[in-house]
Amino acid sequence: MKDQIDVSVRRSPKYSVFMGIGAVLGIAIAGILAIFVDPADMPMGYTVAKGMGLMLLVLGIGGLFLGGLVALILDWRGRKKAKEFRVDAQIDMVDDPKEIARRRIAEARGEDPDSGAAEDPDAGADEGTAASANTESAPAVDTHAQPAADDEGDAETRRDSAPGSTV
Repeated sequence: MKDQIDVSVRRSPKYSVFMGIGAVLGIAIAGILAIFVDPADMPMGYTVAKGMGLMLLVLGIGGLFLGGLVALILDWRGRKKAKEFRVDAQIDMVDDPKEIARRRIAEARGEDPDSGAAEDPDAGADEGTAASANTESAPAVDTHAQPAADDEGDAETRRDSAPGSTV
């Protein structure tokens, strides 16, 4: 018998889009209101630019809030219209973290990551334990290292740059 699970599928709005549209509409309304302001009617010490800045701030934040509120209401209505389905459960086995690390190290060294997977790690567990402990403690040193493409200019000056440096 296969395991089955119940899932709920619904549409959900992207809050950032609704909030962005609300902020843009608030800024547009502030710009339209600034057109109708008569500078002669403004109190002493205030300019149209100061009034426009205040309207941009207040209406932009207000539009941001209202856009988020609209998205929240649409999300709430979407929950009511959610459809329920019964589906077969599929369990994916996750790789062993040690195997993932071994593959990444092999790729970093430029080796085939699947070449070590063909070897049976338990085959030489009895006699190879001491040998593998010695090889793991001392890092392998490549005595015939070639300069990387970005280090080729430094090969003539016999300077070595640190790994990953841009100098």
